[in-house]
Amino acid sequence: MIEPSDIGYVLPELTVLGTALALLLWAAITRSDQRWTSVGLALTGNGLAALFMFMRAPADDAAVQIFAGQLVVDGFSTFFRTLFLILASLAIVFGAQRFSTAPLTDFAALLQFSLLGMMLLVGAADWATAFIAIETMAVPVYVLVGLTRFRRESLEAAMKYFALGAFASAILVYGIAWTYGLTGTTSLAETAAGITAHGETPWTLFALGLILVAMGFKVAAVPFHAWTPDAYQGAPTPAAAFISVGPKVAAMALLARVVTLAFEPLAANIAIALAVIAAATMILGNLAAIAQNDVKRLLGYSSIAHTGYMLVGLAAVSQTEGTSTFIGIPSVLFYGFVYAFMTFGAFAVAYVVENQTGSNDISAFRGLAQRAPLPAVAMAVFMLSLTGVPPLSGFLGKLYILQSAVDAEFGWLAVVLVVTSVVSAFYYLRVVVMMFMQDADEAVPADAGSAPASAIVADTHSAVIAAAAGATVAFGIVGGGLLTWAQSAVTNGLL
Repeated sequence: MIEPSDIGYVLPELTVLGTALALLLWAAITRSDQRWTSVGLALTGNGLAALFMFMRAPADDAAVQIFAGQLVVDGFSTFFRTLFLILASLAIVFGAQRFSTAPLTDFAALLQFSLLGMMLLVGAADWATAFIAIETMAVPVYVLVGLTRFRRESLEAAMKYFALGAFASAILVYGIAWTYGLTGTTSLAETAAGITAHGETPWTLFALGLILVAMGFKVAAVPFHAWTPDAYQGAPTPAAAFISVGPKVAAMALLARVVTLAFEPLAANIAIALAVIAAATMILGNLAAIAQNDVKRLLGYSSIAHTGYMLVGLAAVSQTEGTSTFIGIPSVLFYGFVYAFMTFGAFAVAYVVENQTGSNDISAFRGLAQRAPLPAVAMAVFMLSLTGVPPLSGFLGKLYILQSAVDAEFGWLAVVLVVTSVVSAFYYLRVVVMMFMQDADEAVPADAGSAPASAIVADTHSAVIAAAAGATVAFGIVGGGLLTWAQSAVTNGLL
C-alpha cells in the first residue's frame, strides 16, 4: 500500500523532474541568449533536490521501503544520489561554454531526465522499477550522444549506442522474466528467497547469466563494451564527460544490489563470473587505450579499464558472500565516487584543448603547459590519479580494491589489477609528457581557438576543472571520511 508519507521521500526526484520540464518549457518560449537562466534554473533545482534529500534522509541511514516496496531510501541510495546531483550540476555548468542557448537548454533538460533515472535506479528494490529507471536514464543519453546533429560521427555513435542499448534492454527484460518465472516475485529481496527454495539449477544460472550480460553492457564491461569509445568520441565533450561517469556508476550500483541481494544464493557462481569479466575488462581496456591517438577514445577505453577495477570489488564481496562490511562493496563505492571526478575533469580539460586547436588528437596536448598552465596542471593531476599515483584519490581507490581482492583470496585477480595499472601508466603519462616536456606546435598560438561567449563562461569552466581537481586531491589526502561514509552506506543499505 502506498502511504502519503512516501511522497516526501521522493521529493528530490520530483524536483529533478520538475526542473527538466521547466527547462523544456523555457526552451519553447525563449529565443534570446539567456543561457544563464537555463543554468541557474538547473542548478537551483539540483540544489533543492539535495536539500530535500538530506532533510528526509532516514535516521542512521536506516532503510525505508516506500511505494509498496518498489523503492528503498537508505544510506546506499543517498550516497549515490549525492554524487549524481554534483555531477549533473558540474555538467550543466560545463555545457554553458560548449552550447548556445537553445542547445544548452535541451542539453540541461536531457541531463535532468537522465539524472532522474539514475536517482531512481540506485534506490530500486524491484525488478520492474529497476528496468523503468534504467530506460529513464538511458534514453536521454542516446539523444545526448547525437545532440550535435550536423556531425556525422555523432549521429553514427548515437545510432550504434541506441541499437546496442535496445538489444541489452531486451536481454535484461528476458532475464527478469526468467527470474520472475522461477521465483514468482519481482522484489529483489524476495528473489533471493525464491532462488534458495528453487535451488541452483541450470535455469537459475541462465537467468543470472542474462542479467549479467545486460548489466555488462550498461557498465561497459568486456565483451559488451564496443559502444563506449564511439559514443565518447561522437558525443559533445560535456555530454561525454557526463556519460562516462553517471550512467556507468548508477548501473554499477544496481549491479551491487543484484549480486549482494537478489542473487546472493548464487554468490560462488557470481564471484567466478565477475572475476573473469573483471580481468578481461582490465586487460583489454588498458591495452586498447595504448593504441589510441584521439584523447576521447583514449578516455573511453580508460573508462572500460576502470569498470574492470570496480568489478574486482564486486567479485570480492561475492567470494566472501557479503559477510564483510569492508571487503568489496565499500571499496567500489569509494572508487566510483573518486573515479567520477577524475574522469569528468579529464574531459573538461580535453575540451580546453579542443577549443584551442579544433582537434581531439593527443598531439594537440603538446606544450599545453606553456599556453594554458592551469588546465595542464589539472590534467596532470587527473592522469596521475587515474594511473594510481599517491597521494591522489585514484591511488587510495585502487589500494582499497586491491585489499578487497587479497582479503577475498583472489590473488591472481590482484596481480592482474597491479599489472594492468602499470600498463596504464604508459598512455596516461604520455599525455603528461606531451604537456610539460614537449614544445607547443607553432601552428597553435597561445590564444588559438574560438573565444568563449563571455569571461563568465570561461571562469565557470575553469571552476569546473578546479572543483574536479580539488576533489581528486582532497579525497586522496583525507579519503578516510569518504570511506567511512561508504562503509556506513553499505552497512545500512546492503548488508
